Amino acid sequence: MKIFGVDLSERPALIAEIGVNHEGSLDKALELLNLAARAGADAVKFQSYTAERFIAADDPERRARVARFGLDEAAHLALKEAATDSGVAFCSSAISEDWVPFLSTHCAAIKIASGDIDFEPVIRRASASGKPVILSTGTADLAEVRRAVAWAREEMGEATPERLAVLHCVSAYPTPLEQANLTAIPTLAADLDPITIGYSNHVIGPEAPIAAVALGARLVEVHFTDQKHGRDFRDHELSCDPDDLAYLAKVLPGVAKARGTGEKSPQACEEGTGPAIRKGLTVARDLPAGHILSRADLVFTRPATEFPSRCISAVVGRKLLKPVQQGFVLRRDSVEA
Repeated sequence: MKIFGVDLSERPALIAEIGVNHEGSLDKALELLNLAARAGADAVKFQSYTAERFIAADDPERRARVARFGLDEAAHLALKEAATDSGVAFCSSAISEDWVPFLSTHCAAIKIASGDIDFEPVIRRASASGKPVILSTGTADLAEVRRAVAWAREEMGEATPERLAVLHCVSAYPTPLEQANLTAIPTLAADLDPITIGYSNHVIGPEAPIAAVALGARLVEVHFTDQKHGRDFRDHELSCDPDDLAYLAKVLPGVAKARGTGEKSPQACEEGTGPAIRKGLTVARDLPAGHILSRADLVFTRPATEFPSRCISAVVGRKLLKPVQQGFVLRRDSVEA
């Protein structure tokens, strides 16, 4: 899969989830976008919604806050222009499905939030848009993930592997490190193959994103802010700041390279190392030509350049063709075939 100008077979893509950490200020959103771009993000992500289609009227306080934090279409266009100028991709979560047409026109990808893993209308509408879709899976079990992927696949058809990415996620803010459940990443990769698997992080600190890439995540999404502490809105505390994001941008490509192929086999850099570090057969005492070798005549030392240690049973009982000295490697030309 290629997304945000990144070939995910070569390195992971890093998404700075600004979300609503701007708290409704376009100026702050622009500032955060520029900070994320300078720190090395491949994409910046926001949240797009109509408050009345996001929060029920039963919770007027939350609806009012959500409405206050929302950005209108003009603000989205200003952010898209700033992202282009800064060299990062612009994308957003379609928190309410009425935003899908706008996002499909102006975003590099459409995100489906974990809370919408069972919301068929937004998954189908985004999947039918022609844009890449990034599906987050917090609170979901494997059956629910399969169902959501099936909805997307019905809309995307054969293009599904090129357009759909599924992110492992734990929807707790913050998520305890011991509950990150990162081994779900290879589980999803095996079950949904060939769909790209990534990770959306809510754990404080860099350990989980780094481990996620080591386990096969091809996209990593982290919350982003300019100030983690001293803010009322909870997302700031679990977010990366510019230094944190720059660190991940630096180390994650190397972690991805370290994954290798998964096949357990000697690597090119190990060529010639095996015999040098393994034990071979060495003479335990001075022995004359014609002597029949016994187990007591042999010990094990490095290197294994003549007879490896595993050959001892085949060597015991054979005749020496020439004298040998204590402490020296037993050479093949000293023993009858």
